[in-house]
Amino acid sequence: MALVMQLASEFQGFARDLHDEGSERFALWALPTNAQAAGVIRNALRTDRQLDRVNAQPQSMAADFGRFGMSLWKDLQAIDARTIQHEQSLALLNRARNGIAHGNEAALHKLRAEGVIVSRATLTQWRADLNRLAANLDQELIRQLGVHFGRLARW
Repeated sequence: MALVMQLASEFQGFARDLHDEGSERFALWALPTNAQAAGVIRNALRTDRQLDRVNAQPQSMAADFGRFGMSLWKDLQAIDARTIQHEQSLALLNRARNGIAHGNEAALHKLRAEGVIVSRATLTQWRADLNRLAANLDQELIRQLGVHFGRLARW
């Protein structure tokens, strides 16, 4: 069960860090000669960010990365047909994480009733899906920034 918590935490940290990088790049490219105004943009992209308050779940990620002009799940689906599976794995991981973190046996029972057994094999699959999701998210954010600013974006 600790591995569920760790995987969810690590993915959330990645998503938050990537959003920070995107915010920084967006602000610097939008106003390269005005550091103070760039800071305003950077802060606006991060203000009231769901990734700072709730789990990195499909809805919170769509809202936060949507600030860059992304239709997150649609855009990711366009680059990887497995995105639906990755999104489902993220949702299931968070349901398991919340059940464990809050001691909610009913939530964990509901997952089991749906055929989701939290096992090493399940965690291995979730991890593989989230690794792919992370790579795709990174790639799509770079692409999106490049589109906005008419330049090739690299980290």
